[in-house]
Amino acid sequence: NNIPLGYPRSQYVGNLSRDVTEVLILQLFSQIGPCKSCKMITEHTSNDPYCFVEFYEHRDAAAALAAMNGRKILGKEVKVNWATTPSSQKKDTSNHFHVFVGDLSPEITTEDIKSAFAPFGKISIAHKNGQDLEG
Repeated sequence: NNIPLGYPRSQYVGNLSRDVTEVLILQLFSQIGPCKSCKMITEHTSNDPYCFVEFYEHRDAAAALAAMNGRKILGKEVKVNWATTPSSQKKDTSNHFHVFVGDLSPEITTEDIKSAFAPFGKISIAHKNGQDLEG
């Protein structure tokens, strides 16, 4: 997943059952962290409903993305991703690179990760187990 800059807190949740309500989404996502809002979009077409969930904290939104993407809600596997806004596309990101390092052993610390990548330049943020760690 490409994470937009600016510590996003909003997510797109798609492939929803027509029986899913904003209340249900808020109940499920609030178990991970406090939600600011949920906006359900139900177009009267053949498309499945979808919604946008906004969290107060980026780390809660990141944890929810990891926990909820691919989960079944009322029998349908939902798709969760960062909600992108047109403004996030305009920022100059030519010198920014996102790197995901997975399957780390539990003994690896955030400092180990920062040390390993230090020779390549400034690290703006490192994520380990859903926590944001300033670099």
